[in-house]
Amino acid sequence: MDAQARFQVIRETWDAFNRDDVEEALTHIHADASVVPFGAALDGKRYDGHAEIERWYRDEIRADWEEFITIPQDFREAGDMLVVYGLWQARGRDSGIDLEVNATWVVEVRDGKIAYWQTFTDRDEAHAFAGLQE
Repeated sequence: MDAQARFQVIRETWDAFNRDDVEEALTHIHADASVVPFGAALDGKRYDGHAEIERWYRDEIRADWEEFITIPQDFREAGDMLVVYGLWQARGRDSGIDLEVNATWVVEVRDGKIAYWQTFTDRDEAHAFAGLQE
């Protein structure tokens, strides 16, 4: 699967999450995938497998955010991984605070499904994690 096709898998997955269609999103994610969202990384946590990923989405994203949109805009290859550049747009459920945050994700797509993704707000950290040289 070429890099453009892998990027399309990521776009389709996050589009499903953006529509609040977790079941559809999970069809694009390996059953044993690991997801490390930004907040989880700060706490040294990650979510493994469909049940944990769904619980993270329902209990943390949807519970705290009225709207949470992830927009992948571009990518760069890093060995077997893609470094994806984009942003979040979010509105707090209780606070009503609107956010727009640049983000970078390191994502592995294996056999046409996401096997791993980690979120970074610092592009240099994402590049270092993926082994990219500037």
